[in-house]
Amino acid sequence: MEKSINQRYVLTEPILPMLSGMLYSGKDLPLRRDVVFFVVESTDEAAKEAYIRKLREVAPLSDNRFLHILDVGMEPNYIFAVLKTFDGKPFIQELKGHRFTPEEAVSKVLELGKGLMDALEEGISGCSVHAANLWLSDDGQLKIINYWEKGTHAQRGAQGLGCLLYQILTRSESIPVSFDTMEHRLREALAAIPHAEQELLIATLRRVWNDQETLASFMLVLQSLRQDTAVKQEVSMPVWDRQVREKTQPERAYEEEEPVEEEEEAPPRRSLGRAGRKLLVGTAIACLGGAAAFVWLGKDQEEPSGKGASPAQTEHHAPLQLPHQTYDKPAGPEIVETNDSNPNQAEDEIVIVPNLIGLQNDTAGKQAMAAGLRFEFAMEVNEREEGTVFKQEPAAQTQVPKGTRVKYWVSKGTQQ
Repeated sequence: MEKSINQRYVLTEPILPMLSGMLYSGKDLPLRRDVVFFVVESTDEAAKEAYIRKLREVAPLSDNRFLHILDVGMEPNYIFAVLKTFDGKPFIQELKGHRFTPEEAVSKVLELGKGLMDALEEGISGCSVHAANLWLSDDGQLKIINYWEKGTHAQRGAQGLGCLLYQILTRSESIPVSFDTMEHRLREALAAIPHAEQELLIATLRRVWNDQETLASFMLVLQSLRQDTAVKQEVSMPVWDRQVREKTQPERAYEEEEPVEEEEEAPPRRSLGRAGRKLLVGTAIACLGGAAAFVWLGKDQEEPSGKGASPAQTEHHAPLQLPHQTYDKPAGPEIVETNDSNPNQAEDEIVIVPNLIGLQNDTAGKQAMAAGLRFEFAMEVNEREEGTVFKQEPAAQTQVPKGTRVKYWVSKGTQQ
């Protein structure tokens, strides 16, 4: 089919039926470029005017995780929005055959979550992140098609992202009505990943399903999972390569083994802004907690086969019981512990406790490790800036045996 609009645009063929309209491919004749059209049929003039206003309200959003609105208009029987196109196709058409690994699926969902946070800053919220409302570009990026209409509760926000992660992992177009059904399919889809990660991800998705995670807190968990990709790659290195590396670098400090942050796959043109900056502060917190939750995997697998596990290694399974923040319980301190930086350290060596008060959480943890100490931290409401240490035990300048655990408290800000 070919249908001309205002002697400028030509609709060529339908691509995908959407909830309230139809997606068409087409061309912008004066600019000689391919575009996508979102067309909604209507003859009600008042309804068309209201819909046009809605489109124009969100049109300034230029985040690369959304299909940008280039133009809007009305015809006697319909409304149309001209969207910037990318090489690719609707994700729903590729859902059953995609080749994303679980790590890549987490990364895709995390990037969309960042886009939702940016959109919130622009006053745009509630759009659907169901697979049927996403475009998959040829470079593997997911982009939201319709962001001016509200999705259902299970399609938007944290729960929407959780359901999308389920869809990607299980290659399923539909969402089960109960989480028990979801869990069964998730375990099948995640059978190849380490058990600890599997348990953490499923437990997190259960909290998301029960509305016990906010969008920001869910993204922190996803960020910590993505940060552990570098750790897993180190663990998967052949044993001979690791042994050679250990011989050439026998004295590597614990902090040098921290995974290097991955580069963003497709950096947005806009900065994360105020909400994004707050997220990044929290991300640093989650990265330390996430590394603690999984570092035992690397330590277990780095031992050559046939060597028995020591008691210290057995204790590394404790992070499976790390508490996760929920929102259906009375507020209380959230505790995160690190693993022992070196179980074989001499306990009789005396070190000085550094002053951690006033530092950012990630910096405080590194200072503690640099001093030869272990650490744990709790997050509480406090007048200090969010992410800043406001109390510690033992006090600064105290002399303690090397390997002593230092506890410090990190501010959540004045509001929870």
